[in-house]
Amino acid sequence: MGSVTRTVIDEIAVEVRRNARRKTRIGLVFDPAGHLILDVPFQATAADIKSAVVEHKRWIHHRLRVLKDEMRDQPISSVVEDGALIGFLGESLRLAVTDGSGRAKIERVGNRLNIRLPEGRDLAALVRRWYRTQAADVFSGLLVRSAQLPWVDGVPAWRQQFMKSQWGSCSVKGRISLNTHLIQTPVRLIEYVVLHELCHLKHMNHSPRFYGLLQKHMPDWDMRRRELRKYIPVLLRG
Repeated sequence: MGSVTRTVIDEIAVEVRRNARRKTRIGLVFDPAGHLILDVPFQATAADIKSAVVEHKRWIHHRLRVLKDEMRDQPISSVVEDGALIGFLGESLRLAVTDGSGRAKIERVGNRLNIRLPEGRDLAALVRRWYRTQAADVFSGLLVRSAQLPWVDGVPAWRQQFMKSQWGSCSVKGRISLNTHLIQTPVRLIEYVVLHELCHLKHMNHSPRFYGLLQKHMPDWDMRRRELRKYIPVLLRG
């Protein structure tokens, strides 16, 4: 269980999330909507939280400006309807929706996604369910391959969910969470997120040793990370 509060520190909008996973370290995450998220231990004081923001204030302002510029250059539409384009593994699929009876059906044919939509069914919900199914196949395949990494003891526990503020995470117990929206990005970018979280199984921080491990197994990780930023707008769909 945890709690969420919102405040402003040195003119920076901050969302404070307290949870039991955090023991001492305060984590900083940037929400695409344009504010800072602090993931903090329950015992963190108001002074601890303010200090974390003030200490990194210049960097935080820079990241928020970059995020704002990226959002301006990447307008998106959240409308899911017949004829709309949706993202899938870095490509665009056009929705072709027909009314029908019986069970709903979704089938990809080339760059079209054919959907039979029975009366009363929600199109957006069907597309999200299809995304979850496709993501499960891709994510599980990558994680099975990850068992070959020397520090990974078998396929790690994992889950997927639609998230607004991060592509993935790794709990202190070693459970990996992946954002279902990743299925809209190229596989090479999903590979980067998966490896990033797997590296946290060995180093639960972003220390030089963490990045050294990432660099050893994916020398072009930083290029992939920069490419992934282009897909930040899809996070807003939640």
